[in-house]
Amino acid sequence: VYVPRVKGHGTSPDDLAQQSYHHWINSVDDGYAIINNLCRRVVVGGFSNGAGLALEMATRVKNIEGVFAVCPPLRLQDFSTKFAPAMDVWNKVMNRVHLDDAKMEFVENNPENPHINYLRNPISGVRELVRLMEAVEAKLAAIKIPALVIQSAGDPVVNPKGSRRIFNLLGSKDKEYILFNFKRHGILLGDGSKKVYKAVWDFIRHI
Repeated sequence: VYVPRVKGHGTSPDDLAQQSYHHWINSVDDGYAIINNLCRRVVVGGFSNGAGLALEMATRVKNIEGVFAVCPPLRLQDFSTKFAPAMDVWNKVMNRVHLDDAKMEFVENNPENPHINYLRNPISGVRELVRLMEAVEAKLAAIKIPALVIQSAGDPVVNPKGSRRIFNLLGSKDKEYILFNFKRHGILLGDGSKKVYKAVWDFIRHI
């Protein structure tokens, strides 16, 4: 198992604000290059943004045995995400006319796991997440390998309709969708998380 740290994550909100989703993809590609040289067979997967990045890789890298996506963020619940692109344009305009006080570069974040998540998110980061998932959505039919999509039914961050759409658009014949009855986004931690681990492990063994 190899878990690459994605650019702008595990550092600071200000660092994340400087990254594009292409930087995130490069981080994942670097991780794949390492694990592909160590293992004969490779399965890629991820949670939330990582799920989107795993799916993105599966659309273009051929030497992958399977892909799993846990709570992929194709559709976000927070209405403020709809305004992220407009706010990003506004910030760029204010920057050009040197009105820094009028910019809104960050939004408050109340994460389920504050010990590992930022307490404020850059508007530009939300915009890049939306761009990533739009790019992924357009290429899902290119994924032909075995695929597993896992979603939390009561996810307050990701709309389950989005993960169901991802499943429907996948070009894989061998694919599975699992909806767990949780009321949180971070289903890899806490009560019931072992059920998620088992589902992923069963999928990998199936491949």
